[in-house]
Amino acid sequence: MSKSDTTHFHFDFGGITLELSGEREFVEKMYKQVMRDVAEARSGAHNPPRASKAGKGGGQAVPVKRRSVWVHRCSDLMRKIYMATPADVSASILGRAIDSEPVGVIYIDKGAFKGIFPEMDGGQTMWAEFTAAGKAKLAEATRPAIQALSPDVLKKSSGQP
Repeated sequence: MSKSDTTHFHFDFGGITLELSGEREFVEKMYKQVMRDVAEARSGAHNPPRASKAGKGGGQAVPVKRRSVWVHRCSDLMRKIYMATPADVSASILGRAIDSEPVGVIYIDKGAFKGIFPEMDGGQTMWAEFTAAGKAKLAEATRPAIQALSPDVLKKSSGQP
């Protein structure tokens, strides 16, 4: 197996470490599965699970401690998504203004991001999502390249009628 047929993925967060190395196809398949699981966990970020304080007879539900906070660095074209802990949020300048324990998702403008979470912008992006404007800009930018490869253009450039 050549070096180009292999790849490596490393995920480390809050005591969870996942490392995948091997055939590119296998690692990419496992990466996609991990990201699906993370997205599923992320979809419940606004509604933390509750545990019952009392026994069988029912009782008062108390929120279970949140283990992660999804941080979105937002611009007009793209959102970069990071995973943080409530302790990370508490340690930030934002943590001086809000109680970070009940927070599940934070959206921060790209311009203010470094001032609030300076340590997070060093390659810890879990993934990025294009906004509708970003998708439109990408389509616009790639349109000339796609047109240049169209069969009609290729025929003309090769001198065929």
